[in-house]
Amino acid sequence: MLFVTSFVLLRTVKKTTSEIRSRSRELQVIYLIALGTQIALIGIFGAVLTQILLLSEYHTLLLELATVINYVSASTVMFISSLTMFAWFRVNRNSYVVIIFGVAFAVNVYVYVYLGIYETYNLTDKGQIITPESDVIYASDTFEPGSIEDNLRDVYDYAVTGIFLMLVAGSATLLHHYAAKIGRVKFWLFLLLPLVYYLSTLVEALGIYNPVSDAELFNYYIYLSLTGVVAGAVLGFAFWLVSKSLSPNKSAANYLKLCAFGLALQSVAEAGGVAAASYPPFGFASFSMLTLSSAMIIMGLYSTAISISQDIRLRQYIKNLTRKDSGFLDTIGTAQMERQIQSKASDLENVVKVQRMELEKKSGIQSSFGEQDIKQYLLEALQEVDKHKSPK
Repeated sequence: MLFVTSFVLLRTVKKTTSEIRSRSRELQVIYLIALGTQIALIGIFGAVLTQILLLSEYHTLLLELATVINYVSASTVMFISSLTMFAWFRVNRNSYVVIIFGVAFAVNVYVYVYLGIYETYNLTDKGQIITPESDVIYASDTFEPGSIEDNLRDVYDYAVTGIFLMLVAGSATLLHHYAAKIGRVKFWLFLLLPLVYYLSTLVEALGIYNPVSDAELFNYYIYLSLTGVVAGAVLGFAFWLVSKSLSPNKSAANYLKLCAFGLALQSVAEAGGVAAASYPPFGFASFSMLTLSSAMIIMGLYSTAISISQDIRLRQYIKNLTRKDSGFLDTIGTAQMERQIQSKASDLENVVKVQRMELEKKSGIQSSFGEQDIKQYLLEALQEVDKHKSPK
């Protein structure tokens, strides 16, 4: 199952991002890291299954190796991604969404490095051989107050919260250009729901709710453990909804879908893990998707951000174009005005299409600004010129 899922996802990523990867060395490196990591983890997973089937046991060394490979690869992907975003921001100072995601990716490097060290250390405390009789012991995440471990854990907790808030803020900034296509109420509902759910987990820390009985503690633990999964899935669904509204433009829709599936998959991968060393190692398959899902998110976000940047440039180009050609309105009467605006919009449409093709050729990313969008925006721009020219 892991092999089939990995093959399908890698094939989808390869096909969707082929053009942009040919123009970005960083994205090509990220793809190769994800590919190599997935191959290595599938091999380790196969070795674990073989030992279980033939010997009814497996070596924890295999889990340690999988943990190190996955977290090192995921943190490397995040590090390269943050540098890529910062480099783009130096060129496009107005792209604040890029700096938001860049900082989030940089903070994520610490999160993955911390988890890699923490979970690998816990695995070394397990026995070398895991059998059906081995006890499943979950490592404690509480440490002596004021100790280095306690301080690092606090930084980790703050980092995870900060990453999620930046991810929601960045997604809102990135996708609000498409809000009208799916309805603004629906758009904000699916963006704010994950935030509300995530913040609801702070009720215990704020002293609003304190579980007392064992049943309450168990239910509250389940609720907390699902936080990342539910929040990531709902946020991914927001990207998926926007992608459906762009269905005529398959390339732009595919970038958003890539990000949507990446967000949902990453939330499941982060909830998994093999540090408990159970028999069999439940969570290995989902945990193995961490690096690949991170790569999917980054490539989807990067491609979408470029696509939106091109849309903004096209809108500005249309505005400038209509202002230059506004003189034709001076020579016609009011009765002819609307008909002439329609005609002029058709004339300018081909000019805008040429400009769109040039932008797409430079970036390797297809704009989400379709032919219908061009016609609509041209009409709106010309009508705006008409309003300013009409006598008051």
